Amino acid sequence: MSESSQIEIGANAADIARNRTVGAGVVDDPYPTYDELRKSGPVHEGSISAVFGIEGPESVAWSDRRQFACYDWETVDQVLRDAETFSSEWYQQSLGMAIGRSMIQMDGLEHRRYRALVQPSFTRREMETWQKRWVEPMVHEILDDLVERNDPVDLYAELCAKVPVFTIASSFGAAPEDVPRFHELAVTFAGASGTPQDRLRASQEIADYLTRVIEQRRSQPSDDLIGLLCEIEIEDPDDGTHHRLTDGEILAFARLMLPAGAGTTYRGLGLLLFALLETDQVDRVREDRSLLDRAIEEMLRWEQPLTSAGRLVMRDTELAGVSIPEGSVMHASLAAANHDPTRWENPHRFDLDRPSQPHSSFGLGPHLCVGMHLARMEMKATMNAILDRLPGLRLDSQARKPWITGLTFRMPTAVPVVFDR
Repeated sequence: MSESSQIEIGANAADIARNRTVGAGVVDDPYPTYDELRKSGPVHEGSISAVFGIEGPESVAWSDRRQFACYDWETVDQVLRDAETFSSEWYQQSLGMAIGRSMIQMDGLEHRRYRALVQPSFTRREMETWQKRWVEPMVHEILDDLVERNDPVDLYAELCAKVPVFTIASSFGAAPEDVPRFHELAVTFAGASGTPQDRLRASQEIADYLTRVIEQRRSQPSDDLIGLLCEIEIEDPDDGTHHRLTDGEILAFARLMLPAGAGTTYRGLGLLLFALLETDQVDRVREDRSLLDRAIEEMLRWEQPLTSAGRLVMRDTELAGVSIPEGSVMHASLAAANHDPTRWENPHRFDLDRPSQPHSSFGLGPHLCVGMHLARMEMKATMNAILDRLPGLRLDSQARKPWITGLTFRMPTAVPVVFDR
């Protein structure tokens, strides 16, 4: 697709420039290129974005290092499971610059210790509480407004973009009247609009707000997420003493959650809706809700809201016959791995009847996404509400036809719909 047809989210020069760095409106279908790369081997020197002629955000981090990328299931799986060779310290030069040190850039014992602290807050059982307490009320409040209107509806912008961030803001203990502003800040911080300076300012305003929440929870305990993080204790591996998380550690984790809310789950919801509507399978899922879990997993394999993971190479190694020197950067293409034809038949097709097997969209190995149950729950609860309340749901034939675009992030351009009122 030419630059002239770029999607213009935000309709200003900064947004359009950022869209280009992540491939939105520039790269619509990367999968044939991944197929060609795999023919000459699964590992290639150079960043993923460089293959498409883009200076993407994944190649800017550690730009002074040699860059490599892997494109098949076996090597991506190997890279993400071998944290001793391929370290998550890569995130020091990306997310770490904005949020401080968090568990996404930790490895080994340090990572396991911090993950063990927060994991109990994100179990399937806990997500049932989140669903009833925060997700379902928010979804139905939005749908109440949409079903009363007579003007066109874009579910991607008007529903998908709101639910995940509103859920996270509520779980942090944000006051209801503050949630819309929190949403604005989260979207900016996650990089959906604005300049790097805008994102740093948004990050600081979020930190200032959450610092006040943390101060309140220290003196007045609460059962929201910030309240729970204030109460848990961490064991020092050297002397066995226990101490509570510092304000900085809680802030880093809280701000780590925001890109997931403002970005990945938002885009995942949009991609799920697009897939079902574009393939005319909405009514099939409406009539047989047991298919919804399968639809979510197939969407996550078919299109990934976040398409790659970066790692720093900690020692000289060899991967698929390619020598990788210590200090290099390795990019694991989750998107290419999920379209590896040796693992999936007809991988470029969205197929509700595809036999189930694990995909890489939530990562693999020790850094398997701690919020994956939250993301799945939000998508399932939102889709169930849509199917219950929007009969005859279909793409709006009078609107500009939407499509999926992006390289670093995959997303629909819109999800314009009509339904029987």
